[in-house]
Amino acid sequence: MDNPETKSPAELRIIEEIQDLGLSDYVAELDERGFTVIPPEIACPNGLDKRLLEEILRVSEERSGIKPDLKNGSTHKNFGATELAEKNKELGLGVESTDGISNDSPIGFEGQVFEDALMNPVLLAMSTYLLGYQCVLSSMTAFVKGPNKVNLDLHCDTLLPNPLPDHALVCNCTYALTDYNKENGSIAFVPGSHKKNRAPNKSETTLSKDSNAIHVDAKAGSLIIFHGACWHGAYNRTAKGLRVTMPVLMARTYMRTEENLCEIVPDEMLNRNGPRFPILMQQGHFYSVTDYRKQPERKEKMYKFYERYNKSIDGVLDSGPDLIDSYS
Repeated sequence: MDNPETKSPAELRIIEEIQDLGLSDYVAELDERGFTVIPPEIACPNGLDKRLLEEILRVSEERSGIKPDLKNGSTHKNFGATELAEKNKELGLGVESTDGISNDSPIGFEGQVFEDALMNPVLLAMSTYLLGYQCVLSSMTAFVKGPNKVNLDLHCDTLLPNPLPDHALVCNCTYALTDYNKENGSIAFVPGSHKKNRAPNKSETTLSKDSNAIHVDAKAGSLIIFHGACWHGAYNRTAKGLRVTMPVLMARTYMRTEENLCEIVPDEMLNRNGPRFPILMQQGHFYSVTDYRKQPERKEKMYKFYERYNKSIDGVLDSGPDLIDSYS
């Protein structure tokens, strides 16, 4: 792997991007532990984190009619915990059941800042390293978590039968927009669990029973990146106030996404962003049409977007000898 002659043009390109952005150490940690935390000064240039937090709180208030109590968390205390805990007991899934989240998701078509968050070069470089240049947005959500009493069970985001492949099929890029620690209800990881190539079974999902699970400390504005097979959950929040996060879930183009964006992204949005944006918005393929008569039109748009994007990255999508290159 260290020999440049064995790497495809796409792989060489992403390695160069990672080095230029100062992300090499974070990639090494991601490979070893299955997750990494990129600090605000690298992850959120030009005040991106503050703009995201402001807009998420605005959207939350607009949707619910309630102004989020960021300081004390009274508006989101124990949100949804009781009902979901009881439901999971009925299903035999354990008592640690919910992240205490609000219904402030999905999100993404309600302000330019969300487009900026997706096009963040740091997020894209880390996603590309794991998933290749043709990866797409699976979902963009915002979680607003107040003080609560239960943990979120351990799980992984790759929803496929075991065994899972060595390479990532999805990855999670979470903007931590408030300070992150265990008392604040941080995410929990089982380091190295992505190398197990499987999801936790029912007996392994209870966070409090896994002695290998650790919490994450991160300053507001950090970007947490993790492999789609890494086991993770979240601790209950014991501190006052709200934990605000925005997970951006990315996927390889052949994975089923959480959100079907193919036919709902406005042309105005596609046109005002760079050539990679339509690919991320699932415009680079012509499957999953709601009406088969739309397929020719979709195919024509696909070629247009694909060619423009491929040209912008020096043709690496079709420069290798393999029909399918894991990086392109």
